[in-house]
Order: sequence, then structure tokens, then C-alpha cells
Amino acid sequence: MTSPDGLSVRDVAARLGVPSATLRTWERRYGLAPSSRSAGGHRRYSEADVGRLGVVARLVADGVPVHSAVAAIQSDPDVTPAGVGRAAEHISGDLVSVLLAAAARRDGVTVRRHVDRVLTQRGVVRAWDEVLVPLLQSVGERWRDPSFGIAGEHLTSEMISTSLRLATVRASRHIGDADPSRVLLANAEEEQHALPLSALEAALAEDGIGCRAFGARVPSHALADEMRGASPDAVFLWASMRRPDLDVLDTLAGVSRQWSVLILLGGPGWGKNLELPDLGAVRVERTTDLGDAVARIREVARPR
Repeated sequence: MTSPDGLSVRDVAARLGVPSATLRTWERRYGLAPSSRSAGGHRRYSEADVGRLGVVARLVADGVPVHSAVAAIQSDPDVTPAGVGRAAEHISGDLVSVLLAAAARRDGVTVRRHVDRVLTQRGVVRAWDEVLVPLLQSVGERWRDPSFGIAGEHLTSEMISTSLRLATVRASRHIGDADPSRVLLANAEEEQHALPLSALEAALAEDGIGCRAFGARVPSHALADEMRGASPDAVFLWASMRRPDLDVLDTLAGVSRQWSVLILLGGPGWGKNLELPDLGAVRVERTTDLGDAVARIREVARPR
């Protein structure tokens, strides 16, 4: 229960899980002072004070520098722990700007360092949604700019790809004996952008689910052959280029009618108004984002 005079430094430190010395440093360096003092002159924090400090503590734990976390709550004085997402959006925007600047000067080491950090601190799904997708969208808008160019786009993609592969390797050490043939990931034919597959592979590994990822430009007949041998529970197929027909689904369904399998379609290439075919035991579904794809696959990829 909060004292009528407010909370002491020690009380707040215990509630937030940070040292008392840290709170005093934040007060001295960044002006995060309590709103009142006791009759004896001791610091006393209100619940509103604690809420704001909680936002700073959460962002710092997420890998955000203290000065940036403080700037985020100062941009939204009414932010609370429940509304930390607004502060996180502010931070994520700053981080995208830092990454774009590093890519423009061809500083791949800095790009990798920040991407590695955000993957570790936020997890793959949050890092992808909050930082990497906005970064890739910004890169896609700037590649025609001579100061950024195609080289900047390729460097950014390569650094993200490398970081995602390493995240997959780290997470895979804890998967154990999970059968990777239960889940297959592939790009549709002629589809060259494989970063979404890399992100899904890393996110699944983080969730304890093994998979086989085949990358870009996978011919339908090759994926069908792999399905015939592996009898997977789920197949994820990515397309960013528009797919004028669904012949690929007929090809894949033709080899999997003897068992129940989920064919999950991701990416804008399948079209918003795509009419999904009824293929009996072969379920064909759309997925809208990385977190949804992981959840759908988790539902069907059970141990055998």
C-alpha cells in the first residue's frame, strides 16, 4: 500500500527491480525526480512518478539507452506502463533512423550490432514488427536515392539476414530432438526475397519449433517432392510478387491427400481477395503477419 506521503526510493527500487542508486542517478542526470518530499525532506514518489519510471525501466531493459528512454516519456508526459508501446514507437523510429544512416555510409558492422541487439532484447517477432519491417520499408523507398543506392539496400538486407541466421542457430540449440521435417518453409517460384522466411525460421526456433527452410525461388515440383518424402504438418509459402493463379497449390495438394496438412500462404503476392480452394484434408489459409504465422504453425506442428 502506498503511504499518504508517497513511496521512498527503496520502495520504488524494490517495486521496479532496479537499484536505489540507479534511481538517484536518473534523478541527478536526467531530472527524473520525485514529485514531493516528506516533512523530513526525504524523496517521496507518487504512483504517477512510479509509472513513468516503470516505462523508463522497461525500455532500458529492452536495450534502449537511458537518455532515449527519458526523451520518449518526455514526448508523452501521460505515458504509463500500459501505454509503453507509444514510447517504444518513438524509440523504434529513432533506431530505424540510426540504421538507415549506418547503411547509407556502408557501415555494416553498426547495422549488424543494432540488429543483433534488438533481436536479443525484443525477440524475433517484436524486432521484426517494430524495427526490421519499418527499416526495410524505408530502405525500399530510398534505393533510388544516389546517396543510398542499391548497394545500401543490399547491405541492409545482408546484415539482417546474417543476424537472423545467427538468431536461428542460437535458438536451435534448445530445440532438442524436434523433427524439422514437420514444417517446411519456401518461397514461391521466381520469388527472390527470402528475408521473411529467415524471420519465420528464427521465430519458430525461438518458439521451440524446428523446420526446414529452402529459401528463394523454389520450384513447385521440388517442394512437392520434399513434401512427398517428409509428410509435413505445415508448409509455409511466401510470395511478394503477385501470383496470377494458384497452380502451385494444386501441385502441392496432389501429393498430400493422404494426411492432414496446413498450407499457409504469406505475403502480398497472393492478393487480398484471393479465393482459397477447398482441398479437403489439405487446409489452405492466409496469414497476415509473423506472429500469426508462428501461432498457426504451433497449432499443427505437434511432436510425433
